[in-house]
Amino acid sequence: MKLTLRNTIFSGGSALLLTSCASAPPTIVHEIVGPGPTVVNEEHDGFLTVYSATAWTTDDDGPSLLKYTNYRIDAADGTLFKKVPNDDQEPTRVILPKGTYTVVAQSDTSGMVSVPVAIETGKTTVVHLEREKDWKEAPVGIRSADLVRLPNGQPIGFRARHAELLKGPVVTVAQSK
Repeated sequence: MKLTLRNTIFSGGSALLLTSCASAPPTIVHEIVGPGPTVVNEEHDGFLTVYSATAWTTDDDGPSLLKYTNYRIDAADGTLFKKVPNDDQEPTRVILPKGTYTVVAQSDTSGMVSVPVAIETGKTTVVHLEREKDWKEAPVGIRSADLVRLPNGQPIGFRARHAELLKGPVVTVAQSK
């Protein structure tokens, strides 16, 4: 009787441990990433470039290539706005209406992350989720307080300027295909 009780407790405990380790919740960033210091052009939309996690791929005809992983952009209301095929050697540059969005992407250092982003007219917002040493635009002369970081301390982009965000209305965008 004691043996079956012990086996039952052991089995139940093992199952509980296995299911709790099965999937980690996504990392959530609370600060908004915005465009870096750039010159504004006369276009009406803004741009987003996400350096998502990288993966090695091999074609039948050639060598292995390091490509960025796909990600999604959610509208301000949380609905899916766009799925972005980012599987090239350079990240995809996405054109978006001015507003706030959430990027849900794979990070090389933090797994799945959810990052709020601000899109401003004529400016490019860049999110760096690759390994920290891969961010070649080392923020020289930029104060640490001007950067958004993952919980592990890795900088992922420039902090959005809240005063500029409040000048125009935040756009709630309908879901697209």
